[in-house]
Amino acid sequence: MKIGIITIHHSCNYGACLQSFALYKYLELLGYTVEIIDLHRPFHDDYVVSKRFHAYLYREETFKQFLKRKIKTLFAIVKNGGSKVSVNTKTAVDLFNASALRKFDDFNAQIKLSCPFRSIDELYNNPPQYDIYITGSDQVWNPTQNYCIEPYFLSFVRQGKRISYAASIGIENLTSKEQRDYKKWLGNYDAISVREESARCLLMKLTGREIAKVADPTFLLELDYWKAMAVKPIQENYILLFTLSYEVSLVEYGKRLAKESGKRLVVLNQEQPEPNHEEYIAVMDAGPQEFLGYIAYADMVITDSFHCTVFSILLGARNFYTYISPWNRRGSRIIELLHTYQLDNHLLDQKLCQSMLQLESNAIDRNTIIQTIIREQTLARHFLLENIQS
Repeated sequence: MKIGIITIHHSCNYGACLQSFALYKYLELLGYTVEIIDLHRPFHDDYVVSKRFHAYLYREETFKQFLKRKIKTLFAIVKNGGSKVSVNTKTAVDLFNASALRKFDDFNAQIKLSCPFRSIDELYNNPPQYDIYITGSDQVWNPTQNYCIEPYFLSFVRQGKRISYAASIGIENLTSKEQRDYKKWLGNYDAISVREESARCLLMKLTGREIAKVADPTFLLELDYWKAMAVKPIQENYILLFTLSYEVSLVEYGKRLAKESGKRLVVLNQEQPEPNHEEYIAVMDAGPQEFLGYIAYADMVITDSFHCTVFSILLGARNFYTYISPWNRRGSRIIELLHTYQLDNHLLDQKLCQSMLQLESNAIDRNTIIQTIIREQTLARHFLLENIQS
């Protein structure tokens, strides 16, 4: 049986890279012939813009929503010493050094891809043939993406079973046009699952059909699989700070924790600022496996990333805390994840006032986490197998 997956793949984003690998590898280990549909996105050099398929460039926003967003952003800028975050108009490919990019390429080479589709038109004119098509996870259904997301609803499929696995919308509300489009596109699915409860409620109301909530695909693989993949770093007795963007207040907080504890601070993020900073070690060359290693062997993990939080859970990080910035409109997925694992008190206060002693005193019950992982993993695997084999 041949299975084709469409997801956010071949990415230099740690989370996107590892989640796409996880779904692919799990199905491959079950004995299926699996490919990821190689639909190119704007960062690809050979990407061709379609005249027929367009992104949702302009979204409806009430004045109240606009005002609330601007106030939150202004608050964050003041809190951050006059700088929101380092402004980034480059892709992750531009931000990584050559060594890191090679590691991403080597890791992604494990995945079998379909023939490349340089444009959405190419995909619709000559779609690949599979027995089953799966929309993969991550924010494939987020209408704020800078490319057309219609293919991620499998509307190019002419014949074959259609399933979504742990798809994420990433936002709380859809515009009226988005609702019409989503309802039409979702009508062709044989089974639908999403990653967040908020998305489940939204789509159940929109479609009037049952929607399952399942874990991120990284939970499909055994814990030992991820642990074996993690590359142990040279550093010891360190605090890991992994940020999606260089946020001054969070970096300053990490430096404070390092000073209080006497540990080294390792800063890993996709903008790689100040490589020779005296107060921390800036990691410049981590690939996906090194990323896992830095999480697995840290004395403490501080992050604002959903997938860094996921792997802190999976890899048994000694302790970890997640921060949601005031301007983060996707923070609900982190709150929901922490709640699922009874880790609500591992969400950092936005004032970042907790001391290292306070953080360390809030220990993690690994036995409870393992039990929850097994439960979530069982439900996720059952959803996939039931709908593939039926």
